[in-house]
Amino acid sequence: MAIIKAEKGQISDKVVILGNLDRQKIINSYLKNTEKVSEFAGYHTYTGEYNGKKITTVFHGIGIPSMALVVDDLIGMGAKQIVRFGSSFSVSDKVKPGTSILPIGYSYNFGGVFKQYLGDEYSIALTPDYGMLKAEEEKLSAAGLGPVVGNVFTSDALMTHNKEFAQKLAKDGNIAVELEGAGLYFIAKLRGVKALSVHLAYGNLVTGEQLPADKISENEKKISETLLELLTQ
Repeated sequence: MAIIKAEKGQISDKVVILGNLDRQKIINSYLKNTEKVSEFAGYHTYTGEYNGKKITTVFHGIGIPSMALVVDDLIGMGAKQIVRFGSSFSVSDKVKPGTSILPIGYSYNFGGVFKQYLGDEYSIALTPDYGMLKAEEEKLSAAGLGPVVGNVFTSDALMTHNKEFAQKLAKDGNIAVELEGAGLYFIAKLRGVKALSVHLAYGNLVTGEQLPADKISENEKKISETLLELLTQ
């Protein structure tokens, strides 16, 4: 395996992947009998229990190439359901900071990882497992986190994210921008496993609004619980 050095049987078929170590600590705080099963090059992997079922959490790093390595490793070790919990920035004035976002699809720059896997054949529609999306939408709604379902753009260049860029993305039908989600849906689609992303909107690139740190922590705890309930229902 490229990144995850766990032994056979240490990785659950139900996995939460995250690009923020503090967010991983939040998810892990809800697990019982948690064990670190791999640490390599800063990538931390833990397996524990929630509702009596085994759950693995993995830090996937930043960017699609890093994400693709981790997801391919996980699938090779038996993962069947993979949920990514990440942040995003809204590009629509209708999506306020603090909103939970469920991508029904990802737009992306065709090149890099995508081109190297596919060559010049065709592009792939990057969509989630619909059953997981509907179930998580219900759980987020019940938790008072009012999810917005829509298309999200996965960017390769964080420093290009300004108001003008956001307005163009919104005009093209996107509601938010982030850095890795398309990579998950892409590898999951190629490998035939179920995948879903959930994003918390940290801010709005059009209005300049930002979510305070205490609200980020509060909302991330609530979302973490819904994801663990989703994977163990």
